[in-house]
Amino acid sequence: YTSQASYDQSRYATNINQFPDVPSLRPASSVKLWVTQGYALIEPDIPIFGDEGRMNDNYTRDVKENLDAVLDAVVDAGYVDRNRMGIGGHSYGAFSTVNAMTLVPYFRAGIAGDGMYNRSLTPFGFQSESRNFFQAQDMYLDVSPFYRADKLAGALLMYHSIEDQNVGTALMSSERMFHALQGLGKPAALYMYPYEDHSVGTYASDLDQWARWLAWFDVYVKGAESK
Repeated sequence: YTSQASYDQSRYATNINQFPDVPSLRPASSVKLWVTQGYALIEPDIPIFGDEGRMNDNYTRDVKENLDAVLDAVVDAGYVDRNRMGIGGHSYGAFSTVNAMTLVPYFRAGIAGDGMYNRSLTPFGFQSESRNFFQAQDMYLDVSPFYRADKLAGALLMYHSIEDQNVGTALMSSERMFHALQGLGKPAALYMYPYEDHSVGTYASDLDQWARWLAWFDVYVKGAESK
Protein backbone atom coordinates (compact mmCIF):
# COMPACT_ATOMS: atom_id res chain seq x y z
CA TYR A 1 0.00 0.00 0.00
CA THR A 2 1.11 3.53 -0.69
CA SER A 3 -0.91 5.23 2.08
CA GLN A 4 -3.07 4.62 5.13
CA ALA A 5 -6.08 5.68 3.08
CA SER A 6 -5.47 3.04 0.40
CA TYR A 7 -5.10 0.38 3.10
CA ASP A 8 -8.30 1.50 4.87
CA GLN A 9 -10.19 1.35 1.58
CA SER A 10 -9.10 -2.28 1.08
CA ARG A 11 -10.82 -3.21 4.35
CA TYR A 12 -14.17 -1.55 3.65
CA ALA A 13 -15.77 -4.85 2.59
CA THR A 14 -14.45 -6.86 5.55
CA ASN A 15 -17.25 -8.22 7.73
CA ILE A 16 -15.71 -8.51 11.19
CA ASN A 17 -18.85 -10.27 12.46
CA GLN A 18 -18.78 -13.11 9.92
CA PHE A 19 -18.52 -16.54 11.53
CA PRO A 20 -15.50 -18.49 10.23
CA ASP A 21 -16.39 -21.29 7.84
CA VAL A 22 -14.78 -24.74 7.98
CA PRO A 23 -15.12 -26.48 4.58
CA SER A 24 -15.69 -30.17 5.28
CA LEU A 25 -14.60 -31.43 1.88
CA ARG A 26 -11.14 -29.88 1.78
CA PRO A 27 -9.54 -29.75 5.23
CA ALA A 28 -6.31 -28.24 3.92
CA SER A 29 -8.24 -25.17 2.78
CA SER A 30 -9.34 -24.28 6.30
CA VAL A 31 -6.72 -23.21 8.83
CA LYS A 32 -9.59 -22.94 11.35
CA LEU A 33 -9.10 -26.64 12.03
CA TRP A 34 -6.20 -25.66 14.30
CA VAL A 35 -8.77 -24.52 16.85
CA THR A 36 -10.13 -28.07 17.11
CA GLN A 37 -6.70 -29.21 18.27
CA GLY A 38 -6.42 -26.77 21.16
CA TYR A 39 -4.67 -23.88 19.44
CA ALA A 40 -5.68 -20.22 19.36
CA LEU A 41 -5.71 -19.15 15.71
CA ILE A 42 -4.61 -15.61 14.91
CA GLU A 43 -4.84 -14.31 11.34
CA PRO A 44 -3.01 -10.96 11.49
CA ASP A 45 -3.21 -8.36 8.75
CA ILE A 46 0.33 -7.14 8.10
CA PRO A 47 0.29 -4.41 5.42
CA ILE A 48 3.48 -3.25 3.73
CA PHE A 49 3.68 0.49 3.08
CA GLY A 50 5.93 2.42 0.71
CA ASP A 51 6.18 4.68 -2.29
CA GLU A 52 4.47 3.56 -5.50
CA GLY A 53 6.51 0.75 -7.05
CA ARG A 54 8.90 0.60 -4.09
CA MET A 55 6.78 -0.93 -1.31
CA ASN A 56 9.06 -3.93 -0.93
CA ASP A 57 11.91 -1.65 0.12
CA ASN A 58 10.10 -1.61 3.49
CA TYR A 59 9.05 -5.27 3.53
CA THR A 60 11.34 -6.60 6.26
CA ARG A 61 10.87 -3.49 8.39
CA ASP A 62 7.07 -3.64 8.22
CA VAL A 63 6.90 -7.41 8.79
CA LYS A 64 8.99 -7.10 11.95
CA GLU A 65 7.24 -4.03 13.35
CA ASN A 66 3.74 -5.33 12.56
CA LEU A 67 4.47 -8.71 14.14
CA ASP A 68 5.79 -6.98 17.25
CA ALA A 69 2.55 -5.00 17.53
CA VAL A 70 0.20 -7.91 16.74
CA LEU A 71 1.87 -10.37 19.09
CA ASP A 72 2.01 -7.87 21.94
CA ALA A 73 -1.72 -7.23 21.49
CA VAL A 74 -2.82 -10.90 21.46
CA VAL A 75 -0.54 -11.79 24.38
CA ASP A 76 -1.76 -8.82 26.43
CA ALA A 77 -5.36 -9.81 25.63
CA GLY A 78 -4.70 -13.23 27.13
CA TYR A 79 -5.29 -15.27 23.97
CA VAL A 80 -1.73 -16.44 23.44
CA ASP A 81 1.18 -17.74 25.51
CA ARG A 82 4.21 -15.78 24.33
CA ASN A 83 6.42 -18.82 24.90
CA ARG A 84 4.21 -21.16 22.84
CA MET A 85 3.69 -19.56 19.44
CA GLY A 86 3.91 -21.00 15.94
CA ILE A 87 3.46 -19.53 12.48
CA GLY A 88 2.63 -20.93 9.07
CA GLY A 89 1.76 -20.11 5.50
CA HIS A 90 1.54 -21.36 1.93
CA SER A 91 3.21 -19.94 -1.20
CA TYR A 92 3.69 -16.20 -0.55
CA GLY A 93 2.60 -16.99 3.01
CA ALA A 94 5.46 -19.49 3.23
CA PHE A 95 7.87 -16.80 2.06
CA SER A 96 6.51 -14.49 4.77
CA THR A 97 6.59 -17.28 7.39
CA VAL A 98 10.30 -17.96 6.94
CA ASN A 99 11.00 -14.24 6.78
CA ALA A 100 9.20 -13.81 10.11
CA MET A 101 11.18 -16.64 11.70
CA THR A 102 14.45 -14.99 10.66
CA LEU A 103 13.40 -11.48 11.71
CA VAL A 104 11.85 -12.03 15.16
CA PRO A 105 12.73 -14.61 17.85
CA TYR A 106 9.21 -15.37 19.12
CA PHE A 107 8.14 -18.48 17.20
CA ARG A 108 8.88 -21.96 18.50
CA ALA A 109 7.93 -23.55 15.18
CA GLY A 110 6.85 -22.75 11.65
CA ILE A 111 5.24 -24.47 8.67
CA ALA A 112 6.03 -23.25 5.15
CA GLY A 113 4.68 -24.80 1.96
CA ASP A 114 5.42 -24.33 -1.74
CA GLY A 115 7.36 -21.16 -0.99
CA MET A 116 10.20 -19.10 -2.46
CA TYR A 117 12.99 -18.21 -0.05
CA ASN A 118 15.64 -16.82 -2.38
CA ARG A 119 14.36 -14.01 -4.59
CA SER A 120 17.39 -14.13 -6.86
CA LEU A 121 15.59 -17.18 -8.29
CA THR A 122 12.71 -14.91 -9.39
CA PRO A 123 14.84 -12.22 -11.05
CA PHE A 124 12.08 -10.58 -13.08
CA GLY A 125 9.56 -9.67 -10.39
CA PHE A 126 7.30 -11.32 -7.85
CA GLN A 127 3.83 -10.55 -6.51
CA SER A 128 3.39 -6.76 -6.93
CA GLU A 129 7.11 -6.08 -7.46
CA SER A 130 7.71 -4.72 -10.95
CA ARG A 131 11.44 -4.03 -10.65
CA ASN A 132 13.79 -6.80 -11.70
CA PHE A 133 16.72 -8.13 -9.71
CA PHE A 134 19.20 -6.00 -11.61
CA GLN A 135 17.30 -2.80 -10.82
CA ALA A 136 16.74 -3.48 -7.11
CA GLN A 137 19.33 -6.05 -6.09
CA ASP A 138 19.59 -4.89 -2.48
CA MET A 139 15.85 -5.27 -1.98
CA TYR A 140 15.75 -8.73 -3.57
CA LEU A 141 18.44 -9.92 -1.18
CA ASP A 142 16.90 -8.17 1.83
CA VAL A 143 13.52 -9.89 1.41
CA SER A 144 15.12 -13.33 0.89
CA PRO A 145 15.14 -15.30 4.15
CA PHE A 146 17.67 -17.73 2.64
CA TYR A 147 20.34 -15.14 3.30
CA ARG A 148 19.34 -14.99 6.98
CA ALA A 149 19.01 -18.74 7.48
CA ASP A 150 21.54 -18.55 10.33
CA LYS A 151 19.15 -16.20 12.17
CA LEU A 152 16.13 -18.53 11.97
CA ALA A 153 14.56 -19.11 15.39
CA GLY A 154 12.35 -22.15 15.93
CA ALA A 155 11.85 -25.46 14.14
CA LEU A 156 10.80 -25.19 10.49
CA LEU A 157 8.69 -27.80 8.67
CA MET A 158 8.68 -27.26 4.90
CA TYR A 159 6.67 -29.08 2.26
CA HIS A 160 6.67 -28.70 -1.50
CA SER A 161 4.80 -30.28 -4.41
CA ILE A 162 7.21 -31.91 -6.85
CA GLU A 163 5.07 -30.94 -9.86
CA ASP A 164 4.64 -27.31 -8.73
CA GLN A 165 4.07 -25.38 -11.97
CA ASN A 166 4.14 -21.93 -10.36
CA VAL A 167 7.22 -20.30 -11.87
CA GLY A 168 7.67 -18.20 -8.73
CA THR A 169 7.96 -21.15 -6.35
CA ALA A 170 10.47 -23.55 -7.85
CA LEU A 171 11.09 -26.73 -5.86
CA MET A 172 14.79 -25.86 -5.80
CA SER A 173 14.03 -23.05 -3.36
CA SER A 174 12.80 -25.43 -0.65
CA GLU A 175 15.59 -27.94 -1.29
CA ARG A 176 18.32 -25.31 -0.97
CA MET A 177 16.70 -23.73 2.08
CA PHE A 178 16.56 -27.11 3.75
CA HIS A 179 20.20 -27.79 2.90
CA ALA A 180 21.17 -24.46 4.46
CA LEU A 181 19.23 -25.15 7.66
CA GLN A 182 20.58 -28.69 7.84
CA GLY A 183 24.15 -27.43 7.47
CA LEU A 184 23.56 -24.86 10.21
CA GLY A 185 22.21 -27.51 12.57
CA LYS A 186 18.73 -25.96 12.70
CA PRO A 187 15.72 -28.22 13.46
CA ALA A 188 14.09 -28.54 10.05
CA ALA A 189 12.32 -31.02 7.78
CA LEU A 190 11.23 -31.05 4.14
CA TYR A 191 8.48 -33.26 2.72
CA MET A 192 7.91 -33.41 -1.03
CA TYR A 193 4.67 -34.61 -2.60
CA PRO A 194 4.78 -36.41 -5.97
CA TYR A 195 2.15 -35.75 -8.64
CA GLU A 196 0.91 -32.62 -6.82
CA ASP A 197 0.83 -29.07 -8.21
CA HIS A 198 1.08 -25.78 -6.33
CA SER A 199 -1.60 -26.96 -3.88
CA VAL A 200 -2.31 -30.60 -3.08
CA GLY A 201 -5.35 -32.09 -4.80
CA THR A 202 -5.65 -35.56 -3.28
CA TYR A 203 -7.05 -36.69 0.05
CA ALA A 204 -3.96 -38.78 0.70
CA SER A 205 -1.71 -35.71 0.54
CA ASP A 206 -4.26 -33.61 2.40
CA LEU A 207 -4.41 -36.02 5.34
CA ASP A 208 -0.65 -36.55 5.32
CA GLN A 209 -0.06 -32.80 5.55
CA TRP A 210 -2.41 -32.33 8.48
CA ALA A 211 -0.85 -35.26 10.33
CA ARG A 212 2.63 -33.79 9.90
CA TRP A 213 1.56 -30.21 10.68
CA LEU A 214 -0.19 -31.13 13.92
CA ALA A 215 2.58 -33.46 15.04
CA TRP A 216 5.20 -30.75 14.39
CA PHE A 217 3.35 -28.14 16.43
CA ASP A 218 2.46 -30.61 19.17
CA VAL A 219 6.16 -31.29 19.68
CA TYR A 220 7.66 -27.83 19.19
CA VAL A 221 4.79 -25.51 20.28
CA LYS A 222 2.58 -27.43 22.72
CA GLY A 223 5.58 -29.29 24.05
CA ALA A 224 7.63 -26.15 24.61
CA GLU A 225 8.34 -25.17 28.21
CA SER A 226 6.52 -22.01 29.26
CA LYS A 227 8.88 -19.56 30.91
